[in-house]
Amino acid sequence: MPATRGLRQRFATLEAAAIAGIVAAVGWVVALARLTRGPGVDASEAEISEFFADPDIGWDVLVLLQVLVIATAAFLWFIGVIRNRVGEAAPTMFDTVFFGGGILFAGLMFLGSAALAVPFLLAEVSGSVDPGAASMIRGYAQVILAVFAPRVAALIVFSSSTLGLRTGALPRWLILAGYVVGTGLIINVTFWNPSLYVFPGWMVLMSLVLLFHHPKSAATEITSSRTDGQ
Repeated sequence: MPATRGLRQRFATLEAAAIAGIVAAVGWVVALARLTRGPGVDASEAEISEFFADPDIGWDVLVLLQVLVIATAAFLWFIGVIRNRVGEAAPTMFDTVFFGGGILFAGLMFLGSAALAVPFLLAEVSGSVDPGAASMIRGYAQVILAVFAPRVAALIVFSSSTLGLRTGALPRWLILAGYVVGTGLIINVTFWNPSLYVFPGWMVLMSLVLLFHHPKSAATEITSSRTDGQ
């Protein structure tokens, strides 16, 4: 029983959230970098047909989708651990936005990535893809990942930065950086693929801070938890 209690407390720490955040960000970047490869939404039918004519084009898609599922599960763990550590000190409104935004973002990642994967899977199974259908489904994925997902990500960044400000869990420079990143995610109106990696990049930065930055309030809370466990 003491060993089990200690294990639960270990996985409820901010360090666990940081590790989960890094896993989520790296998994998303790896999966999206491969799934978004190929012709853009403005490509011609000839370019799309030529790209998907490769017989080995979709061999790794199922693996990439598994990576994305694991990354998204790690992201939800990140959300859960952060909320658990902040606890009752969190303002209800910002905590609700943080939680709801995390759930919504996870769903958008699943939808967008599934849409990106469809043409690859069809090419792998049937050996050919209708260029018009492929262009439409990839455009649908682009709208989800480049329009809706960044705005939801901005809500997560804004709310987590505000939670860090209200509870003292994050340094001021990171809070300011969060507001800048959130503003950029909202006002960005391009379909530029590298913009998909802004939110994962912010998650890595925040996770590294959680690993190495230990504010007094957080340290006190962790020490108190360990004392109660003993």
